[in-house]
Amino acid sequence: MEFTDGFETFKALDDADVVIESVRSVGDAEEVTVLGTLLSGPLGENGIWQSFDSYPPVEGLDGPVFQAEGARIPAGSGGYQILIGYRGVIEEMSIRRGVEVTYRIGAWVYRDTLPAGIVMCPADEERACADEMDRLVKEIGDAQ
Repeated sequence: MEFTDGFETFKALDDADVVIESVRSVGDAEEVTVLGTLLSGPLGENGIWQSFDSYPPVEGLDGPVFQAEGARIPAGSGGYQILIGYRGVIEEMSIRRGVEVTYRIGAWVYRDTLPAGIVMCPADEERACADEMDRLVKEIGDAQ
């Protein structure tokens, strides 16, 4: 299995540029490998697509695609789509609970964990996965 998840977005403040230090997927199972993290944007008329069949994705994006680490997001430029590529042979359910973004504004470094759940499952556990995703969505919604 190889795909890109692209549901999460990140936006710079209106009055300061942001430099992305790192983007990290939080809570994956051992058999899931993160292939890389990218940004695309700024977002425009396409908005965001949640899932892509490859990494890196080749269509459906609003703007240029570039490496997340070291990317500079200009002040007031709008939202950028976070793209995380995954590969793995899923033998047990894997639950990502968030996307951690470490970024710098001037000399200050910040870390935010976006409440970004995704459940990756073996093909024979579709019902259990759907139930787990429903539970995860409720858990993340209740925490906000």
